Amino acid sequence: MNLRQCEIVTDVDKLNVDLQATFMKYSTIKKWAYIVHDKDDTRPHYHICLHFGGASVDIQQVAKWFCLGYKDEQGNEHDGTQFINKIKGRWTDVLLYLTHGNESQKNKHQYSVSEVTANFDFETEIESAKILGDFEHYSYAQQLQYVNSLPTAEKVKAFSQLRKLWELQCQVLTLNTDRSIQVVFITGKGGTGKTYYGKKLLTSLGYDFCISSASNDPFQDYLGQKGIILDDMRDYAFPFEDLLKTLDNNTSSSVKSRFANKVFNGEMIIITSSVPLVYWFKGKDNHGNYYSLSAEDLIQLYRRISCYVVMTDKDISVYSEGVDELGKPKGRARVFKNELVGIKAEQKPKVDFTAMFGKICADADNASFDQPTLIPVDNPDELPF
Repeated sequence: MNLRQCEIVTDVDKLNVDLQATFMKYSTIKKWAYIVHDKDDTRPHYHICLHFGGASVDIQQVAKWFCLGYKDEQGNEHDGTQFINKIKGRWTDVLLYLTHGNESQKNKHQYSVSEVTANFDFETEIESAKILGDFEHYSYAQQLQYVNSLPTAEKVKAFSQLRKLWELQCQVLTLNTDRSIQVVFITGKGGTGKTYYGKKLLTSLGYDFCISSASNDPFQDYLGQKGIILDDMRDYAFPFEDLLKTLDNNTSSSVKSRFANKVFNGEMIIITSSVPLVYWFKGKDNHGNYYSLSAEDLIQLYRRISCYVVMTDKDISVYSEGVDELGKPKGRARVFKNELVGIKAEQKPKVDFTAMFGKICADADNASFDQPTLIPVDNPDELPF
């Protein structure tokens, strides 16, 4: 049987080779780690993990490397392959077993990481392994990145496991009746830096985030990040009831999405809009129909806004008390300078497209013209392009 990775388990007194010398002798062994379990209810024994990189090695060959063969009391010869186990799960699951770090081994003696000898950063690798399913400290997106960093042979199984854990997490989140999210509403005309400052705010808080600009499915790209920017959002992007549920601090609820309903599992929602909040739900919907909501309905929305920000080309006015019952910012604003103006002033080098085309095209014989003449065409099918 050929394996890419394996584990050797054998009594200490039956292993008669110098482990370090054996590891160094065979270059096929790319990664190795071992520990002596001498505090269990069994005889002291080795756990030796071997990873052969992209190669596959016959276990009979491995048994010969470590001199695992022996003769029993009846004089029968054994090749020692029974001491070699195939690693059925992830490589990191076996590494965790070395210290009894898996959940199923919590009742056993917990060995120290310092008792493990390895030719790689063992502690970092097992800490990374604990990411999978830890939605308290890592978002689904971050865990996807971890799964993508695994060896190709482990990715599919790890992804399947993560996806099931995430589906379960979403179900559990809907039962949460006590959550705390901050909702920031940023308004201003285009180009004033609404999205730019939204990203800076989330980054300064250490939140991973996604940016949604799809008005027909705002949560399509949400993967459990701590923050989301609903960029250039309009009031008709959400049915009013769904928007209230999304921004509700008391209960987590699923949000309709094209492929699967999503539950916001973050700390902050930033809404950017060129339309001030006071004008929301007081005009036409995306079908051109006029509609308006009662004052009571709108008050429910206004109460959910934690911070209201008004941006101009020069200034940023931050109302940290949110908005009143009329949808207008409360209290006095603290005004900051909009640094984006200075950044825009730093002109990037202008690209000489004329020179670029000159390298790949020949000059036309006719004189150049400033603007093409638009000729009306009765039948567009007759156009040569």
